[in-house]
Amino acid sequence: MKNTILLLVFVSIQHTISAQKHDAVWLTGYDEFPGIPGNGHALIRFQGSGVTVEPTQLPFNFESTVAAMSDAAGNLLFYTNGCQVANRNNVVMPNGTGLSPGALGNQVCGWKGYSVPQGALVLPFPGDSSRYYLFHIGGSYDPVRKIRLGPLYYSVVDMTLDGGLGDLASKNNVLIVGDLASYTAVRHGNGRDWWIIVPEFEDKLWHRFLLGPAGFIGLGPQTIPIFYHGCEHYGATAVAPDGSRVANWGDCKVVVLDFDRCSGQLSNLMELDAPAHWVQGGGVAFSPSGRYLYATSQTVLFRADLESANPKLDTMRFSFDPYLQSPYDVPGNTFHGLVNAPDGNLYCTVPSRATFMHVLKYADGATIDDIEFIAQGLSLAVKSVRTLPNLPNYRLYDLPDSPCDTLQIDAPVATKTPAKGLSPLVVMPNPNDGIFSVTLPEGDFQNLIIFNSAGQRVGNWPVKTDSAMLQIDMGKMPSGLYWAVLYDAYGMVAGRVKMLKY
Repeated sequence: MKNTILLLVFVSIQHTISAQKHDAVWLTGYDEFPGIPGNGHALIRFQGSGVTVEPTQLPFNFESTVAAMSDAAGNLLFYTNGCQVANRNNVVMPNGTGLSPGALGNQVCGWKGYSVPQGALVLPFPGDSSRYYLFHIGGSYDPVRKIRLGPLYYSVVDMTLDGGLGDLASKNNVLIVGDLASYTAVRHGNGRDWWIIVPEFEDKLWHRFLLGPAGFIGLGPQTIPIFYHGCEHYGATAVAPDGSRVANWGDCKVVVLDFDRCSGQLSNLMELDAPAHWVQGGGVAFSPSGRYLYATSQTVLFRADLESANPKLDTMRFSFDPYLQSPYDVPGNTFHGLVNAPDGNLYCTVPSRATFMHVLKYADGATIDDIEFIAQGLSLAVKSVRTLPNLPNYRLYDLPDSPCDTLQIDAPVATKTPAKGLSPLVVMPNPNDGIFSVTLPEGDFQNLIIFNSAGQRVGNWPVKTDSAMLQIDMGKMPSGLYWAVLYDAYGMVAGRVKMLKY
């Protein structure tokens, strides 16, 4: 039988879960010389597509480590600097001191914040809206690496305690010991639970824990056949917004792996060798579609096209260019941590004290000219010491029609509703042999991603902002059931198309 595709077309706006704004508030600042300009703290608030910075007075300083949790509407609940936890009234919780015990905590927590990038992360308690898991990592001095990480702790914040202001019901519980590199989290395909992903130093062993209503289930370490593991791998870890890939920054390369949100398995190892000008200490982040990976190396910002035949890290921007090879010189600026923000942009810190963050817009642009990089684009007014949150994608929920999509939880609606709502997608011709066009409804869309019946991503097509039609060529994909998912500019589901190829 001739290969054709029968497209069963529908688009739905999901109403069962509102868009979760748990990441709406960030905190930063270091008040070492009170009253002197540039000293103090600031609250960074994301509202829709806008961001504001509000100078404020907080009970402790931040150095690298920060985590804050807001409720579903974006109202701040509590926050931490890795040493202490404060409530929404900026008061340290009754049981909110003494986090992250050990050599590093004993050294820094008495007078400044914890000094580990991505050092803390908060997850909603599966099935209980009043409790949260706070993850934080231990550290100790190492004469060669300067710092050695482990164990990974978790504490439980119960918002029913202290008259509704919240307190730690338990703290410093050990999830895993060992020589750790970093950690991250991604929503399970059932839309409720969470995967905790913990690579060990050198990226050879990756630990995975499933967090559900009953607690943690450990899958044990998965061995990854790294080609060359003699170099150090000790840096930030990031997950693609759709949860399909994970990346870890290293001193000689960046490791990229596919991730199965149903089984927790890692696969398809990709090792991106460090280019010239690679300097120790940096961060990674995916573009909203997950196609591009960005990585920093102090003086250079790199990007890799993961869908290309030979992905590699190419120079995107220099803070300075002694070789005069880049037309995108950004004099006097450096790069450090990277994170995906609620407004769809990437934000970047620098390695030292700074009263600003860099902003990267349109990270899915096809060429450098399609990307807007704004050096020092977010003014903080106060000094930030490499402080950037470790954020999972709170807006990622179920993996539609995957084997683990069993709880009838649907993806939330976008925080920015497309103009005039959504009308059904129009596909022409129909049926077809795998080459067709999709007429897009009115709205601000980012990309169309095709998943197979197992929930694995098999294709990605960026959507131009001025385009009313998208051309699709599925190539030689095997027969079976597929889903094409339309995402808006904030990386959230705006529509889906069910396809049967036979």
